[in-house]
Amino acid sequence: MEFAEPINVWVFFKGRTINPYLFFWKNRRIKIESVNLVHTTKVGDKTFYHFSVSSEGNFYRLKFDSKDLKWFVEETEE
Repeated sequence: MEFAEPINVWVFFKGRTINPYLFFWKNRRIKIESVNLVHTTKVGDKTFYHFSVSSEGNFYRLKFDSKDLKWFVEETEE
């Protein structure tokens, strides 16, 4: 299912690398077990980072807007 719902994310930074650790969505705290893929897209002057992550057999695609510093869930497979 594709959509764009705002979320809060806890991350670690290592150098210039963003490592999402867990996120809060629908009154749940979801700990990220693995980051499977990371890629970027540009729209105008904005750069978006897309993270395909998994947790407890579920898959999520998270988006980080690096200009506005906002996170979104873009897609899920639960």
